[in-house]
Amino acid sequence: MEKGSGVEAERGGRELLSNADDEISLVELWLVLVKRWKIVCIIFSLSLTLGVIIALSTPIKFLFSTTVELAQVNSKLVESIGSVLAKLKHSHIPQVLGTEKDGELFEVEANNPRGSKMLVLTSLGLATDAEVIRRLHHSILDLLIKDQRALAEALDTPRKKKYSLLESQISIDTGRISKLKQSEKRLENALVALGDTAISSQEGGIDLLQAQALNAHALMGAEDAMIDYQSRLFELKSAIELSRQTTAGEVAVRSLKPSGIGAMAIILLSAMIGIFVGILAAFFLEFIAKARCSMRPTE
Repeated sequence: MEKGSGVEAERGGRELLSNADDEISLVELWLVLVKRWKIVCIIFSLSLTLGVIIALSTPIKFLFSTTVELAQVNSKLVESIGSVLAKLKHSHIPQVLGTEKDGELFEVEANNPRGSKMLVLTSLGLATDAEVIRRLHHSILDLLIKDQRALAEALDTPRKKKYSLLESQISIDTGRISKLKQSEKRLENALVALGDTAISSQEGGIDLLQAQALNAHALMGAEDAMIDYQSRLFELKSAIELSRQTTAGEVAVRSLKPSGIGAMAIILLSAMIGIFVGILAAFFLEFIAKARCSMRPTE
């Protein structure tokens, strides 16, 4: 029993020493920071100074954007979004940036807002660069609009030809209906005139009745055809009116707020980095000092 109680007492003593060591280690860490406060302050000051210099020397840039509504025919895009983006990125944008003055100093990005039939051209630049960026976006838009117009016209040409043919047919049938109505009126007058004499009615009345029936049948057919032509013409007109050319609102609109990390954020980030690096440096120097002491030969 005495032996077991002695072991337990020894174990409890070790736990107390271990807890005491943990508490002492936290105190020692604090003492290290107090002892090495100069190095912490120096590194913090250097980092903060560097952050202020970077924040003040970094030019304030804005995002300039141009929203482009792509051409549509019958509510469908004349070219897929992927194809348009590929042309912009690999052809139109490099061509404009390479030929326009000061174009090599800027970048132009083309993006498609998800679920939309629009593209957005964006560029970063200073407030004083607004006119140059606007000129670049205009030049890119000119190339894009030219491509889109050619595709839209290629899709609209057959529809417009059909529309023109229907208009011509309606014009022809309008004249035909007018003539048939005139013939109908003449036949009615002739029948009225023949009705006064029984002999005349017996001799030519049947022929006139047959001619009137044929004229009425032709008139009904012409009017039905006219209704069909007008319906098809209305459908084509609606489809043509739904077609849209490539358009853009305001070109190179500047964002209200600067783009990127602000000056205050840079200063705060540099302060946090300075404190963190300073604390690490203090512990590292303390570790080096203790390592040297432990390596000295004991007298």
